[in-house]
Amino acid sequence: NWYIDYNFDYIFSNNLPVGTIRIPAFLKHNGRFYCSRSVLANTVKFVEREILKIIKNDDDFLNQIKIDKDDISDITFTLGTELEFWVRTPASKVTVDELAVSQMLKESYWKRTRGEVRSGLEESLILLQKYGFSPEMGHKEVGGIKGKITRSGTIADTMEQLEIDWHYNTPRQAADNELYARILIKEVFRRRGLEVTFNAKPLRGIAGSGEHMHIGATLKLKSGAMVNLFDSYDILNYMSKYGYGALMGILKNWDYINPFISHSNSALKRLKPGYEAPVSIVASLGHSPEEPSRNRTVLVGLVKGNSPKATRFEIRAANPHTNTYMATSAILIGMLDGIKYAQNKDRNALHKEITKKYGKESDYLEKNREYVTNKNIFKDYSKHEREKLFGKSPVTVWDVIKTIRKSDIPIYKDSPLSNKIIDSFYTSALNKWLIEIREKEIPMIRKEIGTFIRYENSENSFDEANWHKVDALIKEISKSSENRESMISSLEKLLNTQKFDSISKIYSHIEDKMNELRKAYKNYLKNVINNT
Repeated sequence: NWYIDYNFDYIFSNNLPVGTIRIPAFLKHNGRFYCSRSVLANTVKFVEREILKIIKNDDDFLNQIKIDKDDISDITFTLGTELEFWVRTPASKVTVDELAVSQMLKESYWKRTRGEVRSGLEESLILLQKYGFSPEMGHKEVGGIKGKITRSGTIADTMEQLEIDWHYNTPRQAADNELYARILIKEVFRRRGLEVTFNAKPLRGIAGSGEHMHIGATLKLKSGAMVNLFDSYDILNYMSKYGYGALMGILKNWDYINPFISHSNSALKRLKPGYEAPVSIVASLGHSPEEPSRNRTVLVGLVKGNSPKATRFEIRAANPHTNTYMATSAILIGMLDGIKYAQNKDRNALHKEITKKYGKESDYLEKNREYVTNKNIFKDYSKHEREKLFGKSPVTVWDVIKTIRKSDIPIYKDSPLSNKIIDSFYTSALNKWLIEIREKEIPMIRKEIGTFIRYENSENSFDEANWHKVDALIKEISKSSENRESMISSLEKLLNTQKFDSISKIYSHIEDKMNELRKAYKNYLKNVINNT
C-alpha cells in the first residue's frame, strides 16, 4: 500500500497539512533485485509453492480435513507483529533502581496511562485506524513508572513502556506496515514533547522491548473458504501434522534462523533471564488441547483462539529493530524444512517426537535435547538445567551470526536466501557489531565508570575496604599500567584483528566484570555517608 506521510508541523494555507507520498519499493539494479523486501516476496512464493505441492500429494491429510486437492486454489501465510517501545520526557530524572523496583512489583503492567502519554497512545491508535492498519489494542507494558506532576500541572520525568498491536496481514504488507507504524508513532509522541525509542534494551536492568511475531498459514479454496493449515480441527489434538512439522522446523533450525533476528548488542542484552524474553530454544503447546497457555518465557508458543482460524505460532525473540523481511523469510524456510519431514509422518508420532525427553532418539530432532515445556523457564529450571535440556544461549552477537558464515547451509539450499544474500547479511551484521563495540559500547563503559565516585571524607574502615574492591575492578577493566594492560585496551587492540572468537570472549568478560563492578559500587554506597 502507498501512504501519505502528513507533516502536521507544516499547515498549508488551506489549513491542511503538507503530505509526502511514501511508496514501499524494491531495489533493482541491472535487472536484479537487491533488497530484503524482495527476499521476503520471493521466499513467500517459494515456500507457498513447495508446501502446496506437499499438501496436494497427501491424500491422508486431505481426507482428514475433508478437502479434495482440486478444491485448493492457493496457500497463504499471515504475519502479525506486536510493537513494544519506551516513551519518556526529554532529560528524565528517573533512576534504573526506580524502574527496576516498579518492574519487580508489576506496578505498570496494563495500568491506565495519563497525560500526554495517554493522549499520544490514543492518537497513535486513531491514526493507525485511519491508515487502514486496524489496530487491535494499545496498552501499558511491564516497564516504567508514573510521571511526576509539576507545579504548572504538567507531568515530568515520565518513562513508560507501551505496546501497540494491529491486525495481521500478508507477510510483506505486515512488514511494510510496521515500518510506517514506527514512523507514525514516533511523530505523534514527538509533537507532544515525548521521546520514543524502539531500542531492544534502552536501559540496563529493566525490561527491553520485543516485537512478537505471529505467523499462520491458510489453505484457500476455490469456493472462497479458508482452512487453517496448523489447526487440529478437533479437541483431542493440539494441531495438525503440518503444524507439528512447522514448529519442529523452527526449533531444529533456530541456530540458522536467529542470525536474522538477534544480531545486535542491544538485542542480546534484552535476551537475558528474568525479563520475559526467551533465552532457550523451546516451545509451549498448552496445558492440554482444550486448555491453551500463554507461557511468556519460551521462544515459540502455540496460540489458539475461539475459532480454528486463530491457530498460529507466536515467536518471541524478535525486537523492534529486527529486519522483519529477513526474519520472516528465515522462519518460513525453517518451517518448510519441518513440513517436508512431516509429510510422511503420523500426527501422533510427531507429537511424541517433539515432546520427547532428553536422551531419547529422534529421526529429526537432537537426541540430547528437549523441545517442549509448559513450565516457567526461569523459575522452574536452573541455568544448568536450561542449558542441558534446551541448549546454551548465545552471549554475544558473534555467537549468533557465526552459524551463517559458512556456505551451503542445508535449509537455505536452492531457496531465495542464497549464499550471496546470506554472506552479505553476515558481513553487514559483523561490521555493525565491531563498530558498535568500538564507537558505542566502550565509550559508554568508560563514561559509566567515571560516575563511580569515592566519598573518602565520609568513610570508615569498612567503607574503605569496600572501595578498594571497586577500585580494583575499575583498574582491571579500564586502567592500564606499565605492567598490565586493561581489559578495554586488550579489546581495542583485538578489534583491529580478525580474531572474532577472542573479541567475543573478552567483550563478554568485560560485561561480566561491569556487572560485578556495579554491585560492588552499590554495596559501597549503601554504607558510606556523603557529607560533601
